[in-house]
Amino acid sequence: MAVSSATSGVTHRSELVLRVASAAYLGRYRGQTRIHTESDLRVFLRWCTDMELDPLAAVRADIERYVRWLQDVRCYQPSTVPGGCRSWSASTGSA
Repeated sequence: MAVSSATSGVTHRSELVLRVASAAYLGRYRGQTRIHTESDLRVFLRWCTDMELDPLAAVRADIERYVRWLQDVRCYQPSTVPGGCRSWSASTGSA
């Protein structure tokens, strides 16, 4: 039982850190830019969940795989890949 509680505490802490990091990242945007950036971030976080990847532990190679996924699966043109991919990576120290 103690292991379960400890694991749950770690998970809760991780989620809290991710929420705070996401809010801090989005905090610099306003209006439509914020709406679009939040949407891009949600797609990235969903991708991380699907890949079983901690978004705060993502490294450059992970971001490159995500960008490739956007192009190959979501059919984004290279010029339309959200700039947030690069800035999110930089803000988490992954660049």
